[in-house]
Amino acid sequence: MDYLSPAFKIVSIVFAISAVATGAQAIVDPVRFSKGFGLPLDSTTRNPTEPLNDHDHGVTLRSKADLHAHHSLTMSYISLMGVRQLATGIILLTFGYQHKWTEIATILAIIGILVAGTDGIYLSRSGARRLGQVHAIPGAVIALLAVGMLYSTT
Repeated sequence: MDYLSPAFKIVSIVFAISAVATGAQAIVDPVRFSKGFGLPLDSTTRNPTEPLNDHDHGVTLRSKADLHAHHSLTMSYISLMGVRQLATGIILLTFGYQHKWTEIATILAIIGILVAGTDGIYLSRSGARRLGQVHAIPGAVIALLAVGMLYSTT
């Protein structure tokens, strides 16, 4: 009655595919990714190139340029985070293809706590407490499943 191994393999592959999909989305469409993640780009930085008009009281060309630079850096950072997400998914899928389940379990035990936990903390701090739980709790469950898999193979 070994249900742990098949459950772990399914969860691992689903996680890997999700990591590839979200990583690709962060690279291709950082704004949509940021919204889906729960930390959307501020509306003041979404369209920093629109022309100044009478309704832009107190907004100078310099501050508009600063907003544009901030927006570009933020978009680049989100894309860079997406590359890491994409790489994690590809590594996990490669190890799955090679039947290296212990290696996958080791990776998921670590990132399930560190990455998902950190995501949960930052989302909660931003005011999205429920979304923080949606990241942290499944991450902890995946990490526990991974640790169970590691324990059962030793």
